[in-house]
Formats: sequence, C-alpha cells, structure tokens
Amino acid sequence: MYLGDTGLLPGESLLWEGVPKSVPAVEKSDLFIVPGLLFVGFWVYMTSQTNSSPLFVYVAPTVIVLLWIGQMITRYFKTRSSSFVVTDRRVVVRRKGADVTSCYLSDLGPPQLAEHANGTGTITFGGGGGLLAGFLGGKKSQEAESSLPELVGIDDARRVRDLIATAQHQAR
Repeated sequence: MYLGDTGLLPGESLLWEGVPKSVPAVEKSDLFIVPGLLFVGFWVYMTSQTNSSPLFVYVAPTVIVLLWIGQMITRYFKTRSSSFVVTDRRVVVRRKGADVTSCYLSDLGPPQLAEHANGTGTITFGGGGGLLAGFLGGKKSQEAESSLPELVGIDDARRVRDLIATAQHQAR
C-alpha cells in the first residue's frame, strides 16, 4: 500500500514511508463531548424520576451517544487503512479505497509532534489544534485543518518530524 517509486515526481526522493503502528480510539478533540454527556445523563435521570417521561427523552441522548461512538469507529478504520510517505518535497497520505492526499512541504506549517512514551506519535501541520480545534474557529477553520495531512500513530515519530523539518528548511 506504500506509494513506492511509481508515485514519485521527477527529481523527487523518498525520505520515509510507513503505516500507523497504533491508532488511538479516542482523541483530545473527543473530550469536549464529556460535559455534554454528563448533562444528558443528568437530564435523563431527572426526567426518569417523573412517572410520565416522553420517549424523546431517551431517544435523543441514545442517538447522540451512538453517533459519537460511530465517529470514533469510522476514524479508527480510516486511520488503520492509511499509509504515509514523506519525500523531499511532499507529504503524501494514502487510504485504501480512497484518493491520495498530497501536500507540498513549502505549503505546510511547521510539523508538530504529539509523542507517546513508546516512541509512537502523531505529526500534524499548521495551527495549534488544541482541545476545541475547529469547534470555536468556525466551519472555515475546520475545513482548512481537515485538508492538512496528519501522520497518526507512526513509529519513531520524533525522527520523522526531524526529517520533515529539515526537508522543509531546505525547500524554502
């Protein structure tokens, strides 16, 4: 599933390629829903104390929780079927059954690393995607962030981040 030599542009050289070693089921951006789930749980508890609770009191929270779980499962399988390639000019993300996403290093912000104790990590580019990334920034901010490549759960992430930073510096 790697890009290999066939996907390289003329004069481009391969720096690194890999696949996710570990894929997190829950990300920081998922945590903003926890207060909402606590509120919904309290709401269901309080309305269940009355004898006549309408059906929507139970259906709405159930749908919200199922959608949240479905989003996590979808993200897990999308990431699991990904492969990543870093060249001296581009970062390429390929998913099984989907198109290849490619961005030039000169168009990306500095690589940001979120590393785990076992050496795996995630490399992102651009703005500081905090806990509520895209949530408070509006739809335009969210779309811009989602089009940026993200190397999720890769092994030896610090070395890959350094490779990308060096290649970006040489490209500019």
